[in-house]
Amino acid sequence: MKEYTSKLLLFGEHSIIKGSQALAMPLFHFSGNWEYATEDISKKQMNLSTFANHLEELKNIDQLLCDLDVERFKDELSKGLFFKSNIPTGYGVGSSGALCAAVYDTFCDNKLEKISTNFSPLKKIFAQLESFFHGSSSGTDPLICFLEKVILLESTEKIEQVNIQEAIELDHYNRGQFFLLDTKISRETGSFVNVFLEKCTDNYYFARIQSELNPLVNEAITTFLNQNRRSLFEMIHEIAHFQFKYFLEMIPNDFRPIWLDGLASDLYKLKLCGAGGGGFLLGMTFDFKKTQEKLSSYNLIPINI
Repeated sequence: MKEYTSKLLLFGEHSIIKGSQALAMPLFHFSGNWEYATEDISKKQMNLSTFANHLEELKNIDQLLCDLDVERFKDELSKGLFFKSNIPTGYGVGSSGALCAAVYDTFCDNKLEKISTNFSPLKKIFAQLESFFHGSSSGTDPLICFLEKVILLESTEKIEQVNIQEAIELDHYNRGQFFLLDTKISRETGSFVNVFLEKCTDNYYFARIQSELNPLVNEAITTFLNQNRRSLFEMIHEIAHFQFKYFLEMIPNDFRPIWLDGLASDLYKLKLCGAGGGGFLLGMTFDFKKTQEKLSSYNLIPINI
């Protein structure tokens, strides 16, 4: 069956809320797909039946934003349908986003076009679907999982699909390697967003976000899209330095020493991957083998972007 990919927020974690751009893309390392269980489906289905009932209630009061065939969804669930996924939950890489994309893609009778100059209606649909799992949702995660395209968010409302040059065009010396470092800590995104919003009520802190972080994030996105990887490495260094200074509570204690080691050398750099507090850290290096040796105690997952 069709695979639904996870997603990666490359740049713009937290700062998108306060005016920066953000860049998100499909993360093909993890994915999920529909399968049918032959036995003991209760654990596999988790709360899909409750989700289906929730969608049915919305449809009955004419508040469901898409033409979803909820009856067919519930019928397939009764036959053992479940979403088989290796996307880690609580990591901010779109486990619920991929599920919502799969539900919409499979059971919506009149889907909106994937090629569009206005993704707002589709984003609103996904926000409604994913809010069941998170209480509230921007809809961005399932949008990325559904489109499987690189998306530039110029604000929380203005989004556009962008094309990037193939990294393969760069020679080996200048290509660099992105990687995910698994903290093995599951967390709730909302709690760390709330920490950020509370800190932004301080005028000095908010001024630093607007005058320092937002320009760094925007420049890093432009540099990435232009595939200037050497300059991007320096931009990630600056973002990592800012995050260590102003987002320290979002960096798990056990990972602060290697974060600082990265800042002190030119071997690798680490930054938050999503809300922080656990999940993955995002890294970049120009010598992945040496970085693996240096960080041999941790699980590093190379990703091709």
